Amino acid sequence: MKLDSLDLRSNSINGRLPLDICNMENLEELYLNDNFLFGESPPCIGNLTSLRILDLSNNLLTLRFPFLSFANLKSLTKLSLSKNNLEGVLSLSSFSNNSQLKSLDLSGNSKRFHVQTESPITNLSAQLHVLVLPNCHLNGKSSIVPSFLLYQHALRIIDISNNNLRGYFPSWLIENNINLSFLYLRGNSFRGPLALPLKVHNTLLWLDASCNRLRNLPMDINSTFPNLFHLNLSRNNFHGFYPSAFRYMSSLSLLDFSYNNITDNIGAALVGAMSHISVLILSGNSFYGSFPRHLILPFINHLVLNDNNITGNIPENFCQSLQLTVLDVSSNKLTGSLPNCLFELSDLAVLNLRENYLVGSIPSGFCHLIQLVFLDVSRNNLSGPLQCLPNLQYLHLSENRLNGTFPIPLPSGTDTCTIDLRGNQFSGIIPSVISKAFTGLKVLLLGGNMFEGVIPNDVCHLRNLRLLDLSSNKFSGKIPSCLSRMGLDDDLNYFEYTDENSTSLVTKYFPGEDDVFDASEGIDFVYELDQEVFTTKSRQGYYMGNILNYMSGLDFSSNQLEGNIPENIGRMQWLRALNLSNNLFSGPIPKSLSNLSNLESLDLSHNSLGGQIPPELQALQSLEVFSVAYNNLSGPTLGTKDQFITFGQSSYEGNPYLCGPPLQKSCSAMPTQSIPQHEQDDDGDDQAGDVVLICGSALFYVIGLWTSLAVLYFKRTWRDALFLAVDRFSDLLMVRLSILSKRIGSTN
Repeated sequence: MKLDSLDLRSNSINGRLPLDICNMENLEELYLNDNFLFGESPPCIGNLTSLRILDLSNNLLTLRFPFLSFANLKSLTKLSLSKNNLEGVLSLSSFSNNSQLKSLDLSGNSKRFHVQTESPITNLSAQLHVLVLPNCHLNGKSSIVPSFLLYQHALRIIDISNNNLRGYFPSWLIENNINLSFLYLRGNSFRGPLALPLKVHNTLLWLDASCNRLRNLPMDINSTFPNLFHLNLSRNNFHGFYPSAFRYMSSLSLLDFSYNNITDNIGAALVGAMSHISVLILSGNSFYGSFPRHLILPFINHLVLNDNNITGNIPENFCQSLQLTVLDVSSNKLTGSLPNCLFELSDLAVLNLRENYLVGSIPSGFCHLIQLVFLDVSRNNLSGPLQCLPNLQYLHLSENRLNGTFPIPLPSGTDTCTIDLRGNQFSGIIPSVISKAFTGLKVLLLGGNMFEGVIPNDVCHLRNLRLLDLSSNKFSGKIPSCLSRMGLDDDLNYFEYTDENSTSLVTKYFPGEDDVFDASEGIDFVYELDQEVFTTKSRQGYYMGNILNYMSGLDFSSNQLEGNIPENIGRMQWLRALNLSNNLFSGPIPKSLSNLSNLESLDLSHNSLGGQIPPELQALQSLEVFSVAYNNLSGPTLGTKDQFITFGQSSYEGNPYLCGPPLQKSCSAMPTQSIPQHEQDDDGDDQAGDVVLICGSALFYVIGLWTSLAVLYFKRTWRDALFLAVDRFSDLLMVRLSILSKRIGSTN
């Protein structure tokens, strides 16, 4: 049987691409996409001359150019190699003979992959429908838009994003392709005004020109693109008032105009056709004023207005937006309390009110938000206890005046992975059932509260926990000896919030030649909402997105913890920051800390640690911050070799018996606990003198006694001199006998 089509896509196939495929000479369609294939793609695939469709996308294959060539596949209509390990330089002129080619997807993801269209000049005989060339260092340093596109007139999808292409906005791409529906120009260096085609373009649905240098938006964009569904012009240089043309784009469902230089009243952006929009993102501008009193956005589901200067209260009208799933008005100047009705929106998944001037308590309706994934009300003036805790993933309540005890959800076993309660007035103990209540907890930040008691052993069972801050509380007792079990199960790939409820559109849907595209499909929002604050490297740092996958640490500083530092902390090799400063720890510094090969910050200062600093700590090659100041340590420092050359005297100060660089004290001049040699020699001399003194004294009393009596009897002047000598000698004898008796007593 002659096989003409092989479809194995999305089967989780793991392994190398078998060479037997090259023997299928009659194969016309080969779908191996969306698997786990790895290794080098065999160049013999380029000899399957009957192939019309070849899709190897979304694998782990290594495809090297120009070693791999498809010039012989003259019947090829679709080639998709995206999301693999593409390497080398590919000249699109190698496709000059592929006259049937309609779809070409070469999305790159490596610095080692370059696509050239100008050297040599590309002259495609095919009229493409789909061209996808993002992230492929298109035309290298010349950074010019491919000239062969001037002769392409059938394109429906163009993606040349993230290539740092330069020049003015290429409106000719729209003019030349009357059927163009999707144009992606994100992440280039296009400058000047957003030039529009001279004629109305009815087919353009999707335009992403974000992250460029564009300025001056034409007033007639609404009439030029009457059917535009998605418009992303974020992170450009547009300035002035909010474009009034947006109010008349009745087909627009998503508008991202964030991070420009727009200064206008927020009411101007929420009138006209904007009342029918689904996703509105205006972050990072200078919108001011308060929300209109009669504002109604019945179809809105993503409203993102963070980083502006909006004032006033959060209007009750928001509650009439029954489809609202994402509301982000963080980093503004909002006042008043939280509307109770806001917590009655059953579909609300993301609520970010961070860094405003909100007051009052968190309403009890908070407990009923069963779809809530992310809540951030940190850095406000909220007060009172947290009455309940729903099953959400990210909880940020830091820097308010909230009080009460540690919140425990009902029922237990939630999906919560982040709890940030820093800088409040919470008190009481950490519940002994914390591992049962938060089975997947990854970040627990409790610093700057009034928690007390011992750290429960149940913390050891939080096997996903990688960031734990208990600093500046009233914890006492010892560190649990089982602490090394914490964090054992975490895979460090958890802080990417990805689903339909986020706000930065980065994943696209590219239909194939025969696909019928629905503009409402394929929208995958990726919004890195989660942001953690953790003190490391002697400063407070903000960690978010993929950086959170990298960061891990323990901060137990400024408590009343005591006892020895557990030796098994050295098993927590994933640690990057360890802060045990300002406690009552005693005993030696564990040698096992030298096993923490990823450690970047180690602070053991202001304790009562004793003994010598283990020289094994010199193996910590990643250290950027190190302090053992103000303890009772003795002996040599860790010197100034390798990375320790960056640590000055402040890392060791407050330990009078430490010596060696960078301290000014030389270890050779420091007294030790053993008796110095010269003192031993002096003691030997003293002992010999004692023997001579005692023997001489006995001889004097035996022989000289009678002589003295005779002299005393016959001559008075001699008698007076003899009495003076005896008096002085007796004083010396008493001193020597006293010293000798004390030495004998100490020996016994």
